[in-house]
Amino acid sequence: MSRGRIKPRVLRGFQDFLPPRARKRQRVAEVFRAVFESYGFAPLDTPALETQEVLLADYGVDSNKQIYRFTDLDNIPVGLRFDFTVSLARVVAASLNELQLPFKRYQYGPVWRFDKPKRGRYREFMQMDLDIIGAGPYEPEVELIAALNRGFAGLGLANCRFRVNDRSYLGGVLRSLEIGEDREKDVYRVLDKLAKQGEAKVRAELTGKLLLQDFDSALEFERMQEVAIPEAAADELLAVIKDSSALEAELAGFLRRLEQEGVEPACVIPDPSLTRGLDYYTGFVCEIFIDGAEAVGSVGGGGRYDNLVGRYSGTPVSGVGLSVGVDRLLDAMELLGLDAGVPASQSSAQALVTVFDDTLVERSAAIARTLRDAGIAVELWLKGGNQRGRTLARQFKYADKAGIALAIVVGEDELAADPPVVQLKDLRTEFGKEGKQAAVPLSELVNRVKELLDA
Repeated sequence: MSRGRIKPRVLRGFQDFLPPRARKRQRVAEVFRAVFESYGFAPLDTPALETQEVLLADYGVDSNKQIYRFTDLDNIPVGLRFDFTVSLARVVAASLNELQLPFKRYQYGPVWRFDKPKRGRYREFMQMDLDIIGAGPYEPEVELIAALNRGFAGLGLANCRFRVNDRSYLGGVLRSLEIGEDREKDVYRVLDKLAKQGEAKVRAELTGKLLLQDFDSALEFERMQEVAIPEAAADELLAVIKDSSALEAELAGFLRRLEQEGVEPACVIPDPSLTRGLDYYTGFVCEIFIDGAEAVGSVGGGGRYDNLVGRYSGTPVSGVGLSVGVDRLLDAMELLGLDAGVPASQSSAQALVTVFDDTLVERSAAIARTLRDAGIAVELWLKGGNQRGRTLARQFKYADKAGIALAIVVGEDELAADPPVVQLKDLRTEFGKEGKQAAVPLSELVNRVKELLDA
């Protein structure tokens, strides 16, 4: 009995990437990788799966709910990585005798979040991370922001905004309000919701006034009842974080160094309300936004995590890192009409070598090889099983729709000429325009193709 046709659908929060979008992802990675290497960062790769013991070490209650968790065939509790930072901390802890500190690394790859998908928020997405292990503040932070700023500029983005804060500054504010260390992480986690939920709801959660139905679990509700702060303290805290002058004074040297590194002062915004939701942050925190694409949300962020490696090694090792969500960044660029410098084409070939009939396959293939040997990306026309022949019109139409710039027509009469020639057709020009198609001697083909591509 036939099972019937399977509907070709993708899970919510996951995406297929056809060549134009996939090529843009690659372009973003290439631009940032070149910048990172210019600063001396080295690549690092880690597994997609980690043990739950490692993975849940110090994320915090909200993030722990967003981790894909299951038991593998060896009955080991595992999970898909939520980001790269915890994996990095594990690697550093296991390799302290092999690594030279400070250790500067970058990583690019997919991460997963068991989350409710919406615009700009996916369950699987590509992330680009940049971290420095074993160096104190603030010089590593300067280097991270400067490097990312260069990467954004390389993609044509001059309107990036780095919101920055330091949890040690916020810690001093909390102590002045007699809010103990046992409540700090919970206060930070709630303050991190300000931009999304607004001051009224954040104040209600800080003071224990939210109802059970406002939380995902009774456990969270009970926790916030236990750590609730007095209303007067909540009001003063919210008032303090609206004024950035004290924070700007504390970060003056940091801000000056960023300007020296070519980061415009308008691009860096001290923000006392910024906390970041993950529990492992210990100092500097940052979020990255693109002007004009606020609907996408932040395209990146990170911070300092000086205690995380010690969770696995027992040896205190400082760390700080920033990450960019590549898919969110592309969403933001599309909103702004930017294409990452990549044409929206299906093929990566610059030229198509046609096949006039079956007797000329080998001659056409030899010409394609010659062009490839010269560093030119070339497709050789392949006759599909459902096609009735190798008509030139079909081949030109394919090349045009696939975004291939040039077509090289290989005909029997042209090859029999003295000297042998081919017809070089520029598919980017208007029909009938002078120079659209020309006979080119085979001996000059490589140079002529390069000239057209460089024009």
